[in-house]
Amino acid sequence: MPNQYFEKNPSCQSREREIHVNLGGKERSILTDSGVFSASGMDKGTSVFLQSVPTPPPSSRVLDLGCGWGAISLDLALKSPSCQIWALEINERAKELCKKNAEKLGIKNIRVIDEGQKTPDFDFIYSNPPVRIGKEAMRKLIGSWMVRLKAGGKAYMVVNKHLGSDSLMAWMKEEGWKAQKIKSSKGYRVIEVCR
Repeated sequence: MPNQYFEKNPSCQSREREIHVNLGGKERSILTDSGVFSASGMDKGTSVFLQSVPTPPPSSRVLDLGCGWGAISLDLALKSPSCQIWALEINERAKELCKKNAEKLGIKNIRVIDEGQKTPDFDFIYSNPPVRIGKEAMRKLIGSWMVRLKAGGKAYMVVNKHLGSDSLMAWMKEEGWKAQKIKSSKGYRVIEVCR
């Protein structure tokens, strides 16, 4: 499958462009590119997600798992400028876009990281996980970061109901996590997972 958004180095030609999206409660201009998730604008799932999840409190440590060009990280950073956000992404092009977009918006509380980088434990995890990598790979990815959630911490995820939201929630319960659906809209389910 060539040119998938979850590739480390997309082989398609770069076509960086500016788009306008709602972040932090207002219309903003950001950069996106071919070969990254949702290159043409804010996808429906992320839009539903950002309207449904709570803003992290000041000074909290947050992981954006699979940050893409930065939609979730940027929105949370604008709403809670004193929280610390680690934006994790495998796609090199998307990582660079997240950095550029944070700089473009004057955001200083986002660190774009690689999977192997040392991080603290987190108060919150926010994610529109990469379901297209396959069920087992996605569960492995999510599971490897859920153990980094502090006691009392919460994770929020959005998954299309036709792409496995219910089976993901059932799996999380089987793994011993307290998972519940907090919103269902436009074919997407927003899941809250408590430690």
